[in-house]
Amino acid sequence: MSFDHKLLLAIANNVGTPVYVYDKDRIVAQINRLKTAFKNLPYQLHYAMKANENPEILKIIKENHLGVDAVSVNEIKHALSLGFDKNQIIFTPSCPSEADLAFAFSHDIHVHIGAVEYFDFILKSYPHKAVGLRINPDTKIAGNQKIATAHYNSKFGIPVTQLNLIKKYLNAGLKVDSLHLHTGSDVKTWHDLARSAEVLMDFSKHFPDLKYLDLGSGFKVKYHPSDTEIDLQAYAGFLKKSLKSFHRDIQLKFEPGKFIVSNAGVLLVKVNVVKQGYNKKFIGVNSGFHHLIRPMYYDAYHQIVNLSNTSVPTQTYDVVGVLCEEDTFAYNRQLSPVQKDDILMIENAGAYGYVMASQYNLQSLPAQVLIEGNDYRQI
Repeated sequence: MSFDHKLLLAIANNVGTPVYVYDKDRIVAQINRLKTAFKNLPYQLHYAMKANENPEILKIIKENHLGVDAVSVNEIKHALSLGFDKNQIIFTPSCPSEADLAFAFSHDIHVHIGAVEYFDFILKSYPHKAVGLRINPDTKIAGNQKIATAHYNSKFGIPVTQLNLIKKYLNAGLKVDSLHLHTGSDVKTWHDLARSAEVLMDFSKHFPDLKYLDLGSGFKVKYHPSDTEIDLQAYAGFLKKSLKSFHRDIQLKFEPGKFIVSNAGVLLVKVNVVKQGYNKKFIGVNSGFHHLIRPMYYDAYHQIVNLSNTSVPTQTYDVVGVLCEEDTFAYNRQLSPVQKDDILMIENAGAYGYVMASQYNLQSLPAQVLIEGNDYRQI
C-alpha cells in the first residue's frame, strides 16, 4: 500500500506546506496485522498515544476497539474526553509527581509504577489500590541506544535485583496485579523482545495475583530500504509456547504506537532553495527539526522522495531546514534532480513527528491532513 503521489501534490497545493498527511486505511491495516499475528494469544492492544495523539487518529484507534497507554495526566484527560472508558486506559508514567498518581488513582485509571520509592505513598494514601509494576529486565538490544529503555543504565522500571524490597512491601499490604516492561522503540529482532519477556515471566512467579503481563511494544518498522520489519508471527509463536508452560491463565497486553502510525504518515515540505556549497549541494526546505526532530535527535533515517520529479534519482544532496541551527533531514541523499518549489515527501513521519514539534525560532507548526479513501480533510 503506497501513497497516491498525485493526491499528495494536490494536498500540498491546496492546504500548503509543511503539512503532515496521515492515511486512515494504512492505520487500520497495521492494526489488523497485529490482530492477525496475535489471534491465538489471550491479548489486548493499548495504543501508545504518545506516538501521535491527534484526536482523529485516536478516534480511529477507538473505532478499532483498542485501548490506550498514557504517560501523562493530560494524555489521560485527552483519552477520557474522546470517550475512552477508564478501563481502556493504562497509565505508565516516568518519574511522575505524587499529584499525577493521585489524579490517576482518583479516576480509577490503572497505574504502572516504575520505582519502589513510590510504594510508601501508595500504601499511605491509596492502600486499597492494586498497581502494576514496571520492571527493568536489564535487556540489551541492537540499534539506537537513545530509544532502548530496558538496559542496565536506563531510568525506566524497577531493577529485578530489588525483588526482596518489593516483597517487603507486599508483606506490608502493597497490592500488585500486573507486571509491565518495555524493551525499547524499534527493536530490530523479536529475539530481543523474547529475552525481556522471559525475564518478566520468570519474575512473575513471585506474584500470585497477576491479571496480566504487559510486554510493551518496540515492534520494528521499516525506515531504511534495507530494514527488515519484526517477525510478528515468530514472536507470537514464542509467546504462545511460553504461556503453555506458565501453568496459569493470564492475559498479555501490548502497547504499539510507532508500528501502528509511523508508515501511515508523511511530511510534505517545499523547496526554498537549492544551494551550491564547497563540494556538495544543499536542498533548503521550509521545515526543520522543529517539525520532525527524529533525524537530528535519534540519527533516524527517513526516506525522502521528490514528488515533483519522478525520474530516477541521480543527484546527491544534503536536505536541510530553515532553522538557525545545524538542521539536517538527510546527508548525501540520492534524489531525482530538485528545483526550487518542488515538493518533497519525508516518509514514516506518522509517529513522533507532529507530537514532538515546536515553534523554535518562532516558526509556525505544520498543518495536518487525514486521507480517508480518495478524499482528505484538514484535521
